[in-house]
Amino acid sequence: MISHTLSAHADRQALNYERLTDAWRSLFFNALGSSSFGSPALVNSIVRQAYDLAQTFLEDVDEDSENLVFEIATEAHTATIDEIMSDASDELTVEALEHLNQTKSYLIDSLGAQIHRDIALLRLTLQRVNLEVSLASRSRRLSTANALMEYRIGNKSDLQFIFLDRNSRKWQSSKYIRGLWRHTLLSVYNEVVLHTLSEHGLERAQVNHMNADAQSHGMIIAMGSNADMPTYSEIRDTIFHPNSNAVLSMETPNVSS
Repeated sequence: MISHTLSAHADRQALNYERLTDAWRSLFFNALGSSSFGSPALVNSIVRQAYDLAQTFLEDVDEDSENLVFEIATEAHTATIDEIMSDASDELTVEALEHLNQTKSYLIDSLGAQIHRDIALLRLTLQRVNLEVSLASRSRRLSTANALMEYRIGNKSDLQFIFLDRNSRKWQSSKYIRGLWRHTLLSVYNEVVLHTLSEHGLERAQVNHMNADAQSHGMIIAMGSNADMPTYSEIRDTIFHPNSNAVLSMETPNVSS
C-alpha cells in the first residue's frame, strides 16, 4: 500500500537530516577542543561551516523533493484514473502541477526554518558554554584550558537538536523532519486524488484505511462545503496526520464506515 512507500521515503529523509545534525555536533565538539574557544571568530566560523553543510544538504533535498513529489503524484493520479476507468493517457492538469510546485516550496521552506532553528541552537549552546567556562575561570582563578577541561568532564550530555511544537512538546529534529516529509507526501497523494476526481466531474471522495476496522474507513467527504459530510480541509490534520495509514480514493459502494 502507498502508506509503506510514504513511510520508507520519510524514514530515509529523516536519516539524512540526522546525518546533518551529527555533522553539526562534530563542529560543536571540535570547538570545545580548540585553543581559541570562546572567541567570536571561532563561533562565527562554526556557524558558517554549519550553514555550508546545510546548503549542501538543501541542494540534495531540492532534487529529492522534486523526484518524490512527482513520484507520489503520478502514483495517485494513475491509481485514480484506473478507478475511474478513464483514458489512461490523461495527465495532471496545469492547476494540479502548480499546486504540487507550491507544496514542494512549502516543504523546502519548512526544512529551511528548522535548519535555522537548529543552527541558532548551536550558536546559543556555544555562547552558554563560553559563559560557564569564563565564569569558572575567573571565579576560581583557573586557566581557560583547565576550566574548559572541567566543563567537558562534567558535561557528558550530547547536544540535542529539537523542534518545539505548538503544545510546547519537544521532538528530536530528525523525528520532526520525518513527520514533515510523510505528512507532505501524504498530502500530495490525497490532493492529486482530489484534483483528478474533480476533473472528471466527481463531487465526493472516500477515505480508505489500511485497517478496515478503523473508524474513518469508508468515510465520504465532499469536494466543497456540505452540511451532510466533511470536506478534506476539515479532516486533513486529524484523519490524515503524519503517521496516518489512510488515503483518499474514488467513492466505491459497500464500504462501511
